[in-house]
Amino acid sequence: MQKIAALPALLALTAAQPAAHAPIEGYWKNPIGSAIIAIAPCGQDLCGKVVWASERGQREVSKHTSHVVGTTVLTGLKARHDRWTGNLYIPDDNIHVSASLQLLGSRQLKLTGCALAIFCRTQVWTRADGPVPGSD
Repeated sequence: MQKIAALPALLALTAAQPAAHAPIEGYWKNPIGSAIIAIAPCGQDLCGKVVWASERGQREVSKHTSHVVGTTVLTGLKARHDRWTGNLYIPDDNIHVSASLQLLGSRQLKLTGCALAIFCRTQVWTRADGPVPGSD
C-alpha cells in the first residue's frame, strides 16, 4: 500500500525535473569554417540558426539572402534513436531538404541532407568552442 501511495509523489518529482539538454545543442562550425550554427530548442523541437558567417560565407549566399546571419537553417529536429531528423535549408542553393544529424563523438556532428531521398550530401561539423567570432 505504501508503494502505491508513493507513486504519485514520484511522478510529481519526475515531472518537475528540467528537460535534459540534447547532446547536439550548442555551436557548430561547418567544414570550411565559413559559418557557425547554434542548435537550440524551439518549441518541442530543436532548430539551428546561423549566428556567424565569414565574408566568404556571406558572399556565397548573397544571391539568395542579404543577411545569412540570423537565418534558420535547421528546423523540426526530433530525436530518433541515435539520430535527429528534420529539415535543412541550404541558403547557397535556396532549397529545403530532409536532414539527418548524428553525433560522431562529443566534438563532431555528421549532417546529411537529402533531396528526394536519393540526392544526398554529407558534412561533418565541429563543435565551436569559445565566443562566436566577430564578422570579418
